[in-house]
Amino acid sequence: MLNWRDLSHPAAGGAEVVTMRVLERLAKRGWAIEWFSAAYEGCLPHEVSNGITFVRAGSQMTTHLEAFKRYRKRRAEFDVVVDQINTIPFYAVRYMQAPVVAFFHQLAQEVWIYEKGPIVGRLGAALEPAYLRPYRKSPVLTVSQSSAQSLRDIGFRGPITILDEAVDEPCDAAPSEKSPARDVVVIARLTPSKRIDHAIRAAGIMRERGWQGRLSIVGRGSDPRYTASLHRLAAQLLPDRCEFVDPKASGSVGSITNVRTELLRSCSATWYTSVREGWGLVITEANCHGTPAVVYRVPGVVDAVKDGVTGLVCDPNPESLARATLELFGPRYGQFAEAALRDAAWRNWDLTTDEFESALLDVIRARAPEAGTNRR
Repeated sequence: MLNWRDLSHPAAGGAEVVTMRVLERLAKRGWAIEWFSAAYEGCLPHEVSNGITFVRAGSQMTTHLEAFKRYRKRRAEFDVVVDQINTIPFYAVRYMQAPVVAFFHQLAQEVWIYEKGPIVGRLGAALEPAYLRPYRKSPVLTVSQSSAQSLRDIGFRGPITILDEAVDEPCDAAPSEKSPARDVVVIARLTPSKRIDHAIRAAGIMRERGWQGRLSIVGRGSDPRYTASLHRLAAQLLPDRCEFVDPKASGSVGSITNVRTELLRSCSATWYTSVREGWGLVITEANCHGTPAVVYRVPGVVDAVKDGVTGLVCDPNPESLARATLELFGPRYGQFAEAALRDAAWRNWDLTTDEFESALLDVIRARAPEAGTNRR
């Protein structure tokens, strides 16, 4: 597994959660797994945990080069290589002898523009189809139909396996009791591509229309200036009605995990305003408590919500988000909550692992049928 981060990396996200949950289960099934990723302050360059060998070298900018230096002389040791592509690939197809599977949670596209600015961002978005060209015929793993379609749209022609997403959050037996005021929670990194400002503006619109609830924003940002701008906007539009919760701090009910879970339980909706995602694990986590989501009509998150059933999908602007949320809070709210819980209840990591493993074995057998039982 080649991935610029592993789950212990300070900047790890949902993609690393999915990867870890699958690989630790594959290890229990007898696979020998090496996960290569970037190093970070205080990390061990080599360790074995949960049956997985972790190797860490280089920074986020140089880890791809470090992988090439490590594996070009070991190119024949593995039965299959998974190149997990988070913006920039490892280009394992160029130097590994084993078959390479490309693992995408999402394309970058609009994320480039929001995170890198109009000049560099537009250049990155324009170049993405070109720098991914070596993988166009490769077998692909991804996590949503819209992510698969995005890959087809830029010329991918190989087989694509769509994995059913799961989450760690345990499901409640029935929809949890919600705050009478219909509070809303947003859980995301505080970065421009997540468009947290849209959530604050939508809550301000709802407040003007009589909404009495609170907005809770759980997340951290790496740019203090951007984070400060969100605080200023919240103070202007939602005085005393918006709280920012640091996911690394402890809260009044214990660990932040408990605070996070309590917000997912007590809030009546979660919002997802990102420009693009692979899926949106927070949506499914909220559904585990019978908390429906209102999300933007963008790749990834549209697959995580059954529009009109488990939640609502709206146009990507604060006005539409506010209007859809007030609709969600109407007479059908109980039906949305029950449907959201049902949709989350069948998902589990063993199913996701079955699909992942089956795809890898298909690739191994297609390249070398006799290698099917030597799983590394």
